[in-house]
Amino acid sequence: MNNDSIAPDLLHKGSADDVLIGAPRDALPLYVNDTLVEANGHNPLVRNYAAGANLPRRFEIAPALQKKNRMEEVRADDEWNRLRALPYQIVAAQLEAAGIRSDSLETSVAALCESIPAIRRASSFRFINNADNYFFYRKAHEHVPGTMFIEAARQAVYHHLYHHTDHARGAVTVSVNELNASFFAYAELMYPIELVVDNMTPSDATSPKKIHLRVAFYQRQTLFATVDTKATVIDMPLFEKTRNIFIYCNDWFAPLQPLKLACTISDAQGRKVEVQLLGLGKSGCVTTTADISESVTLHIVYEGKLSFTAGIRRVGQGEHSSWEFAEVDFNGLQVISDMIKRGFVHLDEPALAALQQ
Repeated sequence: MNNDSIAPDLLHKGSADDVLIGAPRDALPLYVNDTLVEANGHNPLVRNYAAGANLPRRFEIAPALQKKNRMEEVRADDEWNRLRALPYQIVAAQLEAAGIRSDSLETSVAALCESIPAIRRASSFRFINNADNYFFYRKAHEHVPGTMFIEAARQAVYHHLYHHTDHARGAVTVSVNELNASFFAYAELMYPIELVVDNMTPSDATSPKKIHLRVAFYQRQTLFATVDTKATVIDMPLFEKTRNIFIYCNDWFAPLQPLKLACTISDAQGRKVEVQLLGLGKSGCVTTTADISESVTLHIVYEGKLSFTAGIRRVGQGEHSSWEFAEVDFNGLQVISDMIKRGFVHLDEPALAALQQ
């Protein structure tokens, strides 16, 4: 994996085929203060920042480029203009027009951004747009599907969160409260697309509980879409507890794909019998008939990852075997809940009664 690639797991994806962004970099801020300019006097980029009366310095942008970026329109509100960063497409074009040489634009931007607190830095990504994408291009399109940008924005939010805050992958989850997408023009397949993530969150907390990130999309130096995400960042242990399906219900569930489950019942002598799990609840389960006497232990493994073991006693025998769990602690209920959310469907009362006959 090269430096332009992003590991799928970091974006909460299971396959490289699902990754829609790459080439992560810091993005150049539109405004900087005098202190930052003085600390980076050797950086060629600071020569393009113009001073204003009682205002931060603003990166000079030619009127034609400003129009492409809707900087003077209602859509580009004052708050965003104050916080936003610029895509490399715009910066490179402006420097060329101004006759300012930068041997390595990316290096110059990174050096300048070192003076900015991580929480206030913006991110830039390259959009990965394959016309044969197995999901978004199942139907032929003469433009890039809008839903593809919404998914790319989601991935960019995760990457930005894990690189510009103290939150770590696996320690938290992001629960979206509000999603707002605005499209100003079509995007074409033929030209590169760049994403810029701006932090619109009012707080500068390095481990924010609430976030507001705006992902702006650019093609041919033109802003054509924004996706705003407002979300709550939740510690994973708390999230898992609040998402346990058995907190408020005593429902039963049946596996959608039984082959993903390995289920065995064993006796006191350690003899094991493979059975098929037919129904599962927090107090017990229903399996195919187990040809074993004095069954004492049930063991379930889901997709080779989630594992649940409990003492059992038989409470019914008909076409199938009904079992009651001896005792299940909260951690055990959590495992059952996680299994059910990944591949089970609710059993209504008639269906459950039919299983237990």
